[in-house]
Amino acid sequence: MEISHHSGSTLAQARTIKPLALSTLGVMISLLLVLNGLVFRTYQISMTSPPLEAARQFGLLYVLAEIGVILYSLRHGLDLRALWSGLPRFARYCGVFFVSVFWIGGAFQSEMPLFATAQNIIYLIHALFGFAIYHAVSRTEASGMQRLVIAVAAGLLIFCGMTAFAFLNHPRLDTMPNNEIVWQFIIPGFISVRLFGAFCGAIFCLLLAQLLLDEEAKPTRPWPYVWLTICTTMTVWSGTRNAILGIVVAMVVMVAFYRLRPNNLKPVMFLIISTGIAFWLAGRFIPYHDPAFMLIASEDSASTESISGGRASYWSAVWSAYQSVPLFGAGPFASFWIVPEGAQIHVQPHNIILQFLISWGAPATVGALALLTFATWKAHVVGLNHRNILPFLAMLDCLLIMSLFDGMFHFAQPLMLIMISFGVIFSARKMPDTRLTGV
Repeated sequence: MEISHHSGSTLAQARTIKPLALSTLGVMISLLLVLNGLVFRTYQISMTSPPLEAARQFGLLYVLAEIGVILYSLRHGLDLRALWSGLPRFARYCGVFFVSVFWIGGAFQSEMPLFATAQNIIYLIHALFGFAIYHAVSRTEASGMQRLVIAVAAGLLIFCGMTAFAFLNHPRLDTMPNNEIVWQFIIPGFISVRLFGAFCGAIFCLLLAQLLLDEEAKPTRPWPYVWLTICTTMTVWSGTRNAILGIVVAMVVMVAFYRLRPNNLKPVMFLIISTGIAFWLAGRFIPYHDPAFMLIASEDSASTESISGGRASYWSAVWSAYQSVPLFGAGPFASFWIVPEGAQIHVQPHNIILQFLISWGAPATVGALALLTFATWKAHVVGLNHRNILPFLAMLDCLLIMSLFDGMFHFAQPLMLIMISFGVIFSARKMPDTRLTGV
């Protein structure tokens, strides 16, 4: 969104701001990935400790990190009142309308009002975090992006080792309930392997878009292809089809509208080789032949239900449940208790529109989707004039596509990436144009 600045407040902020480097964002993403994996380790669908499970569901470590960034920005010149007044009028109207009504269902209709209200407060923290990133990030220069990429790639590599350790050093089956381990739930720090795949898919778009930007200036060294191979391997290994869809759509947008493409065949050949190696590795290391880790299993084409991973009937059940609370919803986590008896039970509806409807009701959903659509459109306009933020735009597009099929707007991990993307993209308006004719 285009944010105007009053000259007095701009000069005051210029004197007090202490920029937040892009490399710091990369370290934060990786550090949280690793720490979350160390704290929230389980071989069951949930943590054995209820307080730890609640902290995992809320994404407590991510929320605390976001609060830290917000406090940092406030300490170094962030003026929320001036920033709010500088927002476009449409965005302010949508924001006021949304905040006026989104909390009602969670407070008065939910069977878990404390949990629902806490999650709604966390949504506001995410929004403030996006504003803090916008304020604190001063530049998206190439060297900063390269350091961010290195930090994220290093964190992902460490996390791959943690995941391998978790699979290779699992408890004896006779010590587990029903003498079994559901492998898709043991990814350290992630609710399921699908959310891990979504995370990897979003990071893949960031890495690939940055690689293509770097190739426009000069040929890159082999290391970026190594990082892409690791990220692709983990995405495919997770069996997350919506991540593949998100990657494809995001990169098509980059190629078609922003002309982000290789200048010659050499990077194309490297990318083909990288993808081939990744698919081979992912197939080679499917854990214990579990079909949950396969992109396409033999039974996936049997029906619409199987193709959608069970979402078709689940979405129908959530929609039916929403009919009982159409105006204000029933609060976050409502799909855990409100769906008809016999339906699947999940903490979120696996679709952004259904999630907003059942959590907040129709009026708040209209406000939220209008604001999100407006912000997304403005972000793409920024990309036309500031080419150096295209990696964040690609990551944002991937996350938005995946939100149609999973909880990108429910869980703190992907929501942090979304807010970082918006914050960095709009911060580019504070810098000179780097249009499509150059970097």
